[in-house]
Amino acid sequence: MKADALVSVVVGSYNGGDFLGETIDSILAQTYGKIELILVDDGSKDDTLAIMRQYENKDSRVRALHQENSGASAAREAGYRASTGDYVILADDDDVWSPRLLEDMIALTCSYMDADVIATFNRHLSDFSEISNYDWTNNMSDDTLGKPQVMSGHDFRLKYRSTEDVRPGFFWGMLFRREFMDKMAAEFVKYKKKIPTHYFNDSFCACKVAGMANKIVVTNQVHILYRVSPSSLCHKSTVSLHVKHYIYALEEELAYYKQLGWKDVYDMLLPGGYLVLLRSWFMVYAYEKDEREKRLFFSEVRRIYYTHMKDLRHIKKKNIKEYIVYWSILLWSRHPKIWFRLIRILRGW
Repeated sequence: MKADALVSVVVGSYNGGDFLGETIDSILAQTYGKIELILVDDGSKDDTLAIMRQYENKDSRVRALHQENSGASAAREAGYRASTGDYVILADDDDVWSPRLLEDMIALTCSYMDADVIATFNRHLSDFSEISNYDWTNNMSDDTLGKPQVMSGHDFRLKYRSTEDVRPGFFWGMLFRREFMDKMAAEFVKYKKKIPTHYFNDSFCACKVAGMANKIVVTNQVHILYRVSPSSLCHKSTVSLHVKHYIYALEEELAYYKQLGWKDVYDMLLPGGYLVLLRSWFMVYAYEKDEREKRLFFSEVRRIYYTHMKDLRHIKKKNIKEYIVYWSILLWSRHPKIWFRLIRILRGW
């Protein structure tokens, strides 16, 4: 691809006013300037839309869109549909980019013209003052992680896990060729009815990226600072469509790896998938007051739980930690209330 390709950056936001300006500033400060920035307000109740309009009025590269509150997936899809670039990259509304993120990514598209995806590393940080004061100039040399890596989608998914503090982004923070993004989007929308809050979001889309990409190239730099916030959507202790659709997205992800025949990836992710499933059960058990909602949700949790139990039993455990995880999962089915109390004590919930 030519070095002056137009890059579409899509940022969806719901009540993201606290950090949105910092995110936008880091995107507009890119050393690679041929971009269009599509900002989508998802029916925010704070000053998110006003912030977006301010940037739209002072920078011709920015477009601000507004929609009724429909969720992160719908906001991302709306931004993608409005974009016109040769490449598309998604950003969270509270992340901060290094000035050279797009420059380095575009350089790799020229070196690896058949790559479907260019990924880059992000660093998880919970100290927000550290993010705001991060010195990219002095830290870039420390954040160099070797040579760029070229790998298949299978190897990418097998190597990198979402639990690592420094890892490539999964779906967000990835640069996609327009043709590949169009192909993925056509696949994502097939699941819009079943998982409307997750069909264009996070781990579900990450699995599709891995399964559909022939070649993924990973930069050798940490280019994104990722805020780990206790108030972020993934940490909210509520029963909602988001929580319900999250376990459906997990179910689709596991089924997809089995369909691909990626047993090694499936086996690697299954124990963690069970922990996600049981964490969702924990939140419902602890906070849902509607008994009917509880019963409906619990029946779905149990259905998914027993669907994969035979596979979980046959996964080889390599160390005591893996045995503890396995035994804790089994404990839930036999004594869920004891499991609940134990986890609450261990996690300080």
